[in-house]
Amino acid sequence: MNQEIENVKKYTGSLIDYIEVVSLPLILAVLFVIQNQAFNIWLDIYSKAYSVRLFLVTFALGIVFYGPSLLFSKKYKYIYLFLISFLISFIFIAQFLYYRYSQSFLQFSAIAYLNQAGSVSGTIKTLVTPELLLFFANILIVAIVFIIISKKKYAEFILPKWEKIIIILAMMAIVFFGYNYLLYAEKKEWGNTSRLYTDVYDLKSLVGKMGIINFFIEDTFKYALRSNLITDNDKIFLASFADSKEPQQSSLPVQESKKYFGAEKGKNLIIIQIESLDNAVINQKIDGQEITPNLNQLTKTGLYFNNYYAQVGPGNTADTEFCTLNSLYPLPDDVAFINYAKNKYSALPQLLVNNGYKTYSLHGDVPTFWNRSNIYPQLGYQKAFDLNDYVITRPVGKGPSDLGDEDLFSQSLPKLENLEQPFMATVITMSSHTPFILPEDLQTLQIPSESKLGWMQIAYLQSMHYTDKAIGEFIEGLKKDGLYDNSLIFIWGDHGSFTNISEALNQDILPELANSQVPMIILTPNTNLKGTINIPSSHLDIYPTIANLLGIVPPKTILGQDLLNTEGPKGYPVETHFKNISGGIDAILTQNLLYQANEDGLFENGSCKSLPDKKPLPITDCQNLYNEQLNNLKASSIIIKGNLLNSFFANLKQ
Repeated sequence: MNQEIENVKKYTGSLIDYIEVVSLPLILAVLFVIQNQAFNIWLDIYSKAYSVRLFLVTFALGIVFYGPSLLFSKKYKYIYLFLISFLISFIFIAQFLYYRYSQSFLQFSAIAYLNQAGSVSGTIKTLVTPELLLFFANILIVAIVFIIISKKKYAEFILPKWEKIIIILAMMAIVFFGYNYLLYAEKKEWGNTSRLYTDVYDLKSLVGKMGIINFFIEDTFKYALRSNLITDNDKIFLASFADSKEPQQSSLPVQESKKYFGAEKGKNLIIIQIESLDNAVINQKIDGQEITPNLNQLTKTGLYFNNYYAQVGPGNTADTEFCTLNSLYPLPDDVAFINYAKNKYSALPQLLVNNGYKTYSLHGDVPTFWNRSNIYPQLGYQKAFDLNDYVITRPVGKGPSDLGDEDLFSQSLPKLENLEQPFMATVITMSSHTPFILPEDLQTLQIPSESKLGWMQIAYLQSMHYTDKAIGEFIEGLKKDGLYDNSLIFIWGDHGSFTNISEALNQDILPELANSQVPMIILTPNTNLKGTINIPSSHLDIYPTIANLLGIVPPKTILGQDLLNTEGPKGYPVETHFKNISGGIDAILTQNLLYQANEDGLFENGSCKSLPDKKPLPITDCQNLYNEQLNNLKASSIIIKGNLLNSFFANLKQ
């Protein structure tokens, strides 16, 4: 009788162990598929057209992750499963929160920016939802099974060698079939498979096909394998690009060939870069109230560019600073402020230093944020005022160390008064940054309860109204102190708010460009230039425009165009273009043409339209425009990643 009981226990233990050994990795692999599907559905990137390949390739990857546990003893198996489950959960959650914040995906290069996460911790809190619990389920399952199994009293079950071989072969077959189907489907759809692993133009589509973890692994391998960022062919291309580039100046003396050259010569330069300022809020009202009354007035006082766009990559505000100060494009997959801080640049602040200016930056954050303390000297800033130079009379934002824009501007005024003139001063606001947290008594816009605006949009409008008030007080302070009449003032939004506010306010903006359109205002007290200018323009054009007004010849290496001299010898229009996070061109806008890329990123599948009537044109009508802008992007990237500004300059036509 006792022997029978022992046999039953032995059999039961073996059965439980077998189920635990074989079934647990399979259950985790199936859960991994569910997590990928849920990730895409919840972030609205799921596509039925990609459902089969998504299922197969994520199941294959799940087997790759969890299958090897079959080869370990119990002790090491659970260590492995815990580690791999934690890593997977971390990537899911980080990517989920980042996409909800910025509508893009974290790439491996972003690991270098983890120290910036504290600055958006308030935003992260607002994005955390119960949905995230699903991404912890794999850790929970491993923990529960481990607790149950660890309490058993019978001996550890070990798979027979022949069963291991069969299971390994089955795993290999699943992995092979899953990834082979992905390649097969891609080739059937596009005629080739290279788009998955080379220049990806639509990361949203890519993640929809292969899942976020597959995407992150692919990106990690590409990052690790790029032993040399710049090839000999890249250097040859840059030399050819430089040789074909038109000289910045004509053969005539600059004073005779450029309108408004030196019109504000000797003036101070004050730049106000406003966080998340959408052009959609300018000259707009809510229930009869102006959202930005002070900025509205400034659009009438000076030159207002209402067809102006931001070009940013993963660095957002840092990318705007880089673009405006260097007239080079931000990198699509990296942040120049961090990984290329020690490069050689011919930046605007240094140009002004060379012409007798003192240069300053004023920002209410810690000096290490976005590596400013390292790159600012390379750009030519001689002094940076940061959070340590301000007193927080009242926190405005997510925490007690958040400097409000009223404090920023009111305390910046006396600093500017004491500066030796002429000076360049860049003031960067913060209060209108996500998550748009503003004390209730500072929310002075009266927004009707029946408004169709979402809570994030309402919070954004309240924050922008507050920042606008602070700017108005700052401008009045400049006038009172006598600085206004002796300064050239530029005001622009660093990037959009990512709140779809233009759609909510029923703005007639090209949908392809709505998330990038920001305002730019130039105040020229000396020449009193006024009016609204509708020519397409971007952050790339700031540098040459400032240099022209101050009567300084800019370096030949800049890629932007002077906005006050847009008609060149061949009558070419001002052009601006926008690139997504992967480096592809999303859109190109001129005064008479609009190119819009298709989701696949292939030029021939995009659209070409005439402006302003938006009449469809043959795609070939945009071919030259597209090629030119693609070359500009490539050249800019080579200059930055190869630190080749001097080489570029040496090859330019004099």
